[in-house]
Amino acid sequence: MGAVRPPDAWSRNTPLLRATRACLRVVLRLLFRFRIEGLSQFPAGPAVVVANHPSALDPVFIGVAVSERVLFLAAEEYLTWRGVGWAMRAYGCIPVRRDETDTSAIREAVEALDRGLKVGVFPEGQITPAPRPVKRGAALLAARARVPLVPLAVIGSGEVFPLGAKVPRLARVTVRIGTPLPPPGPGRDAQQAAMDAVMDWIRAQQDLRPARRTPRYLP
Repeated sequence: MGAVRPPDAWSRNTPLLRATRACLRVVLRLLFRFRIEGLSQFPAGPAVVVANHPSALDPVFIGVAVSERVLFLAAEEYLTWRGVGWAMRAYGCIPVRRDETDTSAIREAVEALDRGLKVGVFPEGQITPAPRPVKRGAALLAARARVPLVPLAVIGSGEVFPLGAKVPRLARVTVRIGTPLPPPGPGRDAQQAAMDAVMDWIRAQQDLRPARRTPRYLP
């Protein structure tokens, strides 16, 4: 994947980015009654943001919810998709090769954290409406960079844009931010325990949401 990219290119919170975020927040509130809960718990400084991934739109909801850029680890093949790849490059991401330990992506993520940025990880490894076994990569990054893990639950996005859908549906979406966890220890067991705690909280939020109405498709 080549050398680590200059972190200065990641960290620019440009007027265009701020304006785009503000416009999208209005649109999402109108269409999906978009809510952000727990924003006061979102820490300043570097952190690893850990989220569930029920929909392809989750990076959009998270990027609009928080006030600074989160560099998500994303499968590198998405960068070749027309439109999607452009948006990923414009917002900023860390490409990862699937089905292998991508050491260059790990170095890039740690470099970003060392520069004070936030890195986002979907530890289930793919879009999934149901819980899947999680990888400990997020905890490994947090341990190496000595930064907190921030649990973030995306609730309802799987009803808005489920796997296989071509048109979004009208349904409520909430992004709920949990209490950050301190950096885990260096051992595999400590890191797995940290990931279990984060994902237990995230999955509990799915059970706490109010009963949903039948979603409607957008025209």
